[in-house]
Amino acid sequence: MSEDIFSQFFNLFNNNDSEVNWELSKQINKHLNKDSEKNLFELSNEELNLEELFRYLELNIENNFEQNTQQSSIQLLGPSEYGDWFLDSIQHFDFSNFSIGDLPGGMQLGNIQSSIIGMQLGNLAGMVSKNMWGLSHFGIILPQSKTLAINKSKYFARIDQFEADLNQLALSLIALESVALSLGRYSAPFVKIIESLEIASKEMMSGLQGMEIDPANMTNPQEILNNFSGIEGFDPSKILEEIIAPLSFYRGVIMSKAKELNLIQDDSTFDLVMDLSFPIEQSPLSDFEAGINELDESTTLFFEFLINSSNEFTIDDILSDKNLIPSRDEIEDPIAWAARTSLPPI
Repeated sequence: MSEDIFSQFFNLFNNNDSEVNWELSKQINKHLNKDSEKNLFELSNEELNLEELFRYLELNIENNFEQNTQQSSIQLLGPSEYGDWFLDSIQHFDFSNFSIGDLPGGMQLGNIQSSIIGMQLGNLAGMVSKNMWGLSHFGIILPQSKTLAINKSKYFARIDQFEADLNQLALSLIALESVALSLGRYSAPFVKIIESLEIASKEMMSGLQGMEIDPANMTNPQEILNNFSGIEGFDPSKILEEIIAPLSFYRGVIMSKAKELNLIQDDSTFDLVMDLSFPIEQSPLSDFEAGINELDESTTLFFEFLINSSNEFTIDDILSDKNLIPSRDEIEDPIAWAARTSLPPI
């Protein structure tokens, strides 16, 4: 990393005028994606018109549902650009209650907390943009945006995995991404992500025990990066480990709502593209994909329970209240969830 980049990070650490240091998060996303732009996957099929597929999706939703797609355009983005889009699209959430604790020895973080939060979100954006075809990949339903962004390389690589109708594969993935974005209006899933970020951040702080550091007096940008950013050593997948069950649940929600659009004759295409037992490639998230995949069967059974039982809560009700979102044990035993939420079991 050049001296100029070091200087940028150092200056960004001293630019804390909000709850989140967004500029720092974007710099970290760019750093994590510095090698991702070199080998962008191109789909060699001129018949695939994503703009036309998007307009078909938009028209279908407008004709059959009260709400529209909430996106007015579609864009193909490289990894770094996609990470920036992700960061821009989560800024509508309230980060004011996010606290990551104090430094070793009881030192107060002060304004540097916004930079720590920015670093964690930068790591999350880098993880998403480097390893995932989109939000629906792991059921991330945080953002809201007027632009339906497609993570170009991973999106085309996912389509290229299957011997099925090209347009149906492309349309199903666009629909899944549109649904994921539309669910960003709910705050409960965001709260779950924030709680996970708090845990990851506090663990990072606890790892500094015994270190003689005072961020207020740091003058060496390299020292700041070594002690705080986690760019080289921080494992961003740990952010997701705390919420593997909710993410599996959100994936189920996204698939269910995408199928309700009745866009394609064979809605098993949605199951195909969302099946994590067909990974695109080996990645730092492969173990996490396997963990999600192991839970997906139980999640499917959980949704069947919701459909077959006469309950007072809809899926939208559950997404509106974080206390209704099932734990892993409850996904595997939906009657236990019903008992906790006062729903009558079948």
